[in-house]
Amino acid sequence: MNFLHEVLAQSKVEWVKLPDLPDVKGRAGMFAGVSHNALIAIGGANFPDKMPWEGGKKRWYNDVFVLEKGGTPKRLPTQLAAACGYGASVSYQNQLLLFGGSNQDGHLTQAEALEWNGTDVVRKSLPALPYPLAQMGGLVLNDMVILIGGNQTPTAAPLKTCLVLDLKDTAAGWKEILFPGEARIFPMCGKDQQYGYVFSGETSGLNRLGHKYRHILTDAYRFELIRENGQPVARWESLAPMPRGASAGGATVPLLKDGRFFFWGGVDGMTGAWRTPPKHPGIIKSLMVYHPTDDTWEYVGEQKEWPSRVTLPVVEWEGVWVYVSGEILPGVRTPSLMGVR
Repeated sequence: MNFLHEVLAQSKVEWVKLPDLPDVKGRAGMFAGVSHNALIAIGGANFPDKMPWEGGKKRWYNDVFVLEKGGTPKRLPTQLAAACGYGASVSYQNQLLLFGGSNQDGHLTQAEALEWNGTDVVRKSLPALPYPLAQMGGLVLNDMVILIGGNQTPTAAPLKTCLVLDLKDTAAGWKEILFPGEARIFPMCGKDQQYGYVFSGETSGLNRLGHKYRHILTDAYRFELIRENGQPVARWESLAPMPRGASAGGATVPLLKDGRFFFWGGVDGMTGAWRTPPKHPGIIKSLMVYHPTDDTWEYVGEQKEWPSRVTLPVVEWEGVWVYVSGEILPGVRTPSLMGVR
């Protein structure tokens, strides 16, 4: 038995290769969700000509792809109003909800819902964010969407706040609550039947000379999100720290059928300290799971057949958690859609 199959046997995870996106360069920072049994993927960015250290320019996209069961991803006639990526997206009541993001002009306040009608997607506006926001985490819990962290401009400090929109009362607009941990960008989020979860992310630290460095976080939290007197209230608990960081990993952490959260990819401290992009070794290959029942972590081997990735959405679709495109090396994206179950 080879090592990959041993990993699969130990972790009881099955890997599923889905059809590629029809963009051979792939995308990072896409939005994605599920509507009426169709997987929708939108926007994102790549470097179509040269790598950034060669003078290449990042290109942003506003196109919309759909993947139906048994088919291949295809572009739809509808497009977003602006090319963008690196926001947050969630699935809710057969709609893909997308929030914020960024493009060459800066961060965005957009919020909208897209619904698949069998031919195209229908767009509907939601209350705009109270300020531009990108590189945040997001999930839906108790019919409320919560956006965690992020920043307001490409060079701004990360935020220590969360924005909450009650999807049963969108006219009430966005409410702000505090996050108990360090301010951060690129956290990973997950949920089960009762709790939301926040893992890792990153911020900036200062060394002894006062110079900034990339600080990859390993803390983790769970929370309940409830309503009190018409206001959202989060009740937070700290969890056991992660064995390694996973900043900008799949935006949603897959919850496997046995109740474990599954982690593949993300930037750890060693990867984040790499200084020569052309010689980058790639994203860490280790796989780990979190057991919420006893607040413990487990290393379950390595994935050596397919490259790990960062800055991508992860969507539960047709019984499979789908990793949608993403970045596999600095400046390099993949068009592949990989699933686990």
